[in-house]
Amino acid sequence: MQTEVNKVIDAVSHKVIQNINNSGELSGKLVLSVILIFIWFLCERLLTKLWPRLIDNIKILNAVHGISTNLLRLIFSIALIWVWLNALDTFLIIAILIVVVLTISVKGLFSNLVGWFLIVYKHHFRLYDRIEMGGIKGEVIGIKPLYFTLMELSNWFEEDAPTGRTIKIPNRDILTKPIYNYANMTPFLWKELSYLVTFDSDWEQALTIIKELANENYQTFVKRFLADEKSKTRTLKQLALFDGQPNPETVVTVKEKGIVLKVRFIVHYKEGTKVITELNQKILMAFKNHQNIRMAGDVWYLTTFKPERSQNQE
Repeated sequence: MQTEVNKVIDAVSHKVIQNINNSGELSGKLVLSVILIFIWFLCERLLTKLWPRLIDNIKILNAVHGISTNLLRLIFSIALIWVWLNALDTFLIIAILIVVVLTISVKGLFSNLVGWFLIVYKHHFRLYDRIEMGGIKGEVIGIKPLYFTLMELSNWFEEDAPTGRTIKIPNRDILTKPIYNYANMTPFLWKELSYLVTFDSDWEQALTIIKELANENYQTFVKRFLADEKSKTRTLKQLALFDGQPNPETVVTVKEKGIVLKVRFIVHYKEGTKVITELNQKILMAFKNHQNIRMAGDVWYLTTFKPERSQNQE
């Protein structure tokens, strides 16, 4: 066994010395590699300047730029491997192996690459999906081998509004944190609005108003997203996975301060804030036109009574 090991070591050493002495072949491959890397860099710079002139939509621009960049890197990486693979020096093989081992040893790098593989090939999420992870919500605007980038939503806002900031999250986080994807199975979500009315309000009339306006909103939803029979069938199957129905549903509960009227309805995940605002405006305006419907808050109920006279006072 020891003799075989010594033979392998002697063979490797001999090959290293032979390739070092043959400097002409080595220098030729080095020059060709430098030329390829220069062309690679030049092509990336040219495409970076070309795409913004041809594409106005920023989302399409980011997607095209990312695809073209990754494609260029793949092509030139294969070209470089082919150059060195033709008569690859043992010395370079050893050097590359050492670099790879040292690189993988860097904390978190390997797990980031694993995370990137899962994102790209297992589709945990895609470009421009809206996700939430670790209390951070945003739309994916970039996916790279070490991290992905989100356009932040909400944070100091109550609704899903962009804050103007971007967040870079290490890919390894998808291995340890749950991911909430707004667009994976279906792009539709259920939202809920609630209204607290006083006990002496005509809550049945208020509930009727809520139902009518919610149904009007649902008809608009149907015209936009369920008009085509194939789209309707596909969407209903997707919603069935969540045991949900697209039709609005109302709920009535009683609290200490009044009667709570709730309505649940379906929206596209990118239009939640818009639909909620429109429904609130219509419902509150309708309540305002009915004197017998009053919103509850810190309401004090005062009861007055006239004391009876005692016989002694008479």
